Parts: sequence; structure tokens; C-alpha cells
Amino acid sequence: MFKEILRKISTRILYIIFAVIVSITLWVYVEITENDIQTNRITGIDIIFKNEDVLRDRGFLITSYSPEQLTISFEAPRSEMARLAAPGALSVEVDLASISSTGPSELVYEIIYPSGVNTNVIEILGNTASRITVTVDRKLDRQLQVVVNYTGGLASDDLVAETAEFDPRTITVWGPERLVSKISYVRVPILRENLASTYREELEFELMDENDEVLELDESELELLEFSHETIYVTIPINVIKDIPLTVNFIHGESTSDNNITWHIDPTFVKVSGDPLVIRDLNNFLLGTIDMMSFGLTDTEAFPIIIPNHITNISGETEAIIHIEVRGLEIAFRSTSNLHVINTPPGHTAEILTQSLDIRLRGSAEELALVTQTSLRVVADLADRGPGTARIPARVYIDGVESNIDPVGDYEITVTIAAE
Repeated sequence: MFKEILRKISTRILYIIFAVIVSITLWVYVEITENDIQTNRITGIDIIFKNEDVLRDRGFLITSYSPEQLTISFEAPRSEMARLAAPGALSVEVDLASISSTGPSELVYEIIYPSGVNTNVIEILGNTASRITVTVDRKLDRQLQVVVNYTGGLASDDLVAETAEFDPRTITVWGPERLVSKISYVRVPILRENLASTYREELEFELMDENDEVLELDESELELLEFSHETIYVTIPINVIKDIPLTVNFIHGESTSDNNITWHIDPTFVKVSGDPLVIRDLNNFLLGTIDMMSFGLTDTEAFPIIIPNHITNISGETEAIIHIEVRGLEIAFRSTSNLHVINTPPGHTAEILTQSLDIRLRGSAEELALVTQTSLRVVADLADRGPGTARIPARVYIDGVESNIDPVGDYEITVTIAAE
């Protein structure tokens, strides 16, 4: 029994001793490996610039720097080297505050280590460059004219390309003086051909020099330029040209119709251009209306030619003259004293001061012979008239005669309205 207890105690002591030995061994191994000095060549270290805002305030900008990345060789304990070699852990910083003129400047850099790294145990063995060469140029801004020309032709001869519309009309470029000074204007190339309808598109532009040649810049130079706009919105109105006849409407009385009048408009048509969808369905321009009872047998009237919006008058006429003639009828004159008023204002009296009127009649000779002085009646409407003496428009009636006769012209009688 005692021997068994002693054996168990001995076994436990041996386990404890073994565990302590393993722990000490592991601790020694870790200490040795962690403090093992290693060398490593770290590539692709990025360059960060400090005080770029100061450089901009002085009117400068960086056009290039060399090298663009650094390679640095380090010697350090294994634990620190692992931190240095982590992707993106290292960078170098260059202070631009000392730059005061254009051209290249060689500037020292400071290595920016990861947080927590013990720099006292790190040794720099070498690098690809001990300084960074930074080239700066004066920053220039310039306003450039936008030029848009379409030379691709049209789908048919009755179409016309109007002046291109585009926005913006100018753009501003910022960049190194040596590049900006070479740009004279920007041009928008249009690669479409044989347009049949209005063209609208947002397009990129080309940089043009003073010799009207495309300015060839490489990718790195273009990256140094900044533009207020990257594209130009272009509209090329494509219009159809068409001759549009001019016409008028007629208000006929008893004696005239479209069958017994002749008329002519000078000009007979105007040449216009406009959107094909609008122009192709446009058959005439209505100038106005002519009252055939406003004159006797002939008349000449002038009408302005009013062109609808979005249509261009190419031929340029602004007025049309209409000549009208009544065929096969005659003019006769009758005088009448059969004058009347209607709608005298309540509480008022009306006195007709005109004694008689000469009436001009238009009709065939046979029918005009049937009209006598007693056949005519002249009526003036006093509705909405106030007290006083005035010439009142009057209407002529022909009583007791069945005929196609019109009293032509305008008539008035003088009436005095007074309170009772």
C-alpha cells in the first residue's frame, strides 16, 4: 500500500519537472527566434507629399516626381521585420514647403514606420534613392472657346443643317503652364453622316493648338489637366425646306361666292425651313379674313406674313398684298331717309340728326333695278350707349325684294341721346 502511494507521488513529480523543462525550452526558443536579426528588401513603398496646399497657394503644381516608389533594405529583429514587411505598412513623406520656383528640386524624405515599431532596433542597409526629385510648374487657368462644325452631309436635298447649338460655349482648363499655353481652343468632332433629323448628343472634345491641329498629349500629360466640363451637349437642327402657299378666308354676303370672284396674292408662297415632322404636314399659311361686303367690285389689302414659332422664313417676305375682283356684278347708288334706332336706353329719348344716307348696292343689273328708295331701311343699335351726340354704326336692310344684293361699305348715322 505504501509503495503504491510512493509510486504515484514519484510519477506526479516527474510530470511536473517535465512540464517545467518544456516551458523553459519553449521560452528560450521564442526569445531566440523573436530576437533573431533578419534582413529584408521591401519594395513598392509609396511616397506621400506634405504641404501640397502651400505649394498650390504659391501657384505651383507637381508635374512629375522620381522615383514614384522606393525600395529600402532593412535589418531588424524578426518580430519588427514582420511589421515592416506587412503590405502598405511603410511609406515615406516629402515636405514641399521649401519649393519656391519652377523646375526640379531634390528633396529628402522621412520614413513613416507603422505604429508601435521599435525604431531603435531597426537599421537601414540601403535604398534605391536617397532623395526624391520633384518637378513643379506654374499652375495656369485658361478659358477656351468651344467649336462645333458638322460636315457630314444630309440624307436628302430638301434638308438643311442649321447652325449647331451647344452648351457650354466655353470651358476652363487648369494645369501646368507648359501644357495649358499650348491649347488654343477645343473642338467637338461629330462622327455621324447623312443626318435626316435633328441630332442631339453629349460628346467629348479635342484639344486644338494655334495651327488648328489636334494637340497630341500622352496619358501622363492629360492627367495633369483639369477641365470645368468633360463633355459638350450638341444639337444640330436638321430642317426641311418647303414652299408654303399663302391663302385668305372670305366672308360672303348675298351677292358673292367663291364662284364669282377672282383673287391673287403677291407673293403666292413663302419659302420656309423647319422640323421635318412639322413642315411636311404644313400645306398653307392663312393670312386672315376678308369681308366681301366691305368694298364694291375691287379691293387691295395688305396682310402681315406671320410665321409660326420654330419655323424660319428663308425667302424673307414680311407682307402679302391681296388683289380681289368681283365678276359679273354692278354697283348702284340709292339714297334713303328711312332711318331708325333700336334699344334706346330706358328713361332716355333718341333724336336722329342725319336726314338721309347714300347707300351703295352690289348685284346684277336686273336685280338692282328692283330696289327703290323705299326698299331700304337703315337701323342703328343704341344698346350700351349713354347720353350725348355720337355717330352710331348702322345696318342697311333691303325690304320687299327677293334678290342677291348686298349693301357694301360701312354706314353711320348721327344720334342725340337725352334723358327724359
